[in-house]
Order: sequence, then structure tokens, then C-alpha cells
Amino acid sequence: MDNPNQFPRDDYTPVSEERRRFLEEKFKRRNLAPETLIIRPGFRRLHIATIVLAFGLGGYFALYADFGDKETCFTPLRKYYHRKVNNFWSLSEEEKQQLKEQGRL
Repeated sequence: MDNPNQFPRDDYTPVSEERRRFLEEKFKRRNLAPETLIIRPGFRRLHIATIVLAFGLGGYFALYADFGDKETCFTPLRKYYHRKVNNFWSLSEEEKQQLKEQGRL
């Protein structure tokens, strides 16, 4: 046996028939009862929070995380995203002209 933490497959501890029936009944009580199939509200909230966190972290790593100067698979997405954000927050030439005419720029 190479791994000392692995149990050998040929070691089998015999279980009495009474103990086997007890364990089967215990399994049925715990795992096959109808109330075990109910999704509790706390678990639902945890599931939703986990999904939101996963998407948030994925978005952060795709758009903002610093991977150095090398090209990554996120580079085209980052360029597109930053170009759209800059276009949104900057003024076009037409808007600049209108503001100059109004005396605000």
C-alpha cells in the first residue's frame, strides 16, 4: 500500500444483522423524510448571496484586477468596457460646441 492514509480495500468489518437494520432505519429517518427536502429561507438567501458574490468577483477580476502588463483573455473585454465608460463620461464635440454657445464651457 503506497498511501498510508488510505484504508486497504480488503479490510471489512462485519456488521451484525441487527446493527445493519438499525443503520438502514436511521438513514431512512434522516435522509428520506419529507422535511429534509424543504429548502429553508436561510439557505435560499445564502444561495442568492453566493451567486451575487460570484458574479461580482468575476466582474471585478475580468474588468479591474491587475494581472501585470501582459495580455490576458480579458484584455479585449477590458478595452471595450473602458472605451464605453469613457464615452459615457466624456462630452462629444457637438455637446462641447453647445456648451460653448451657452457660455458654460
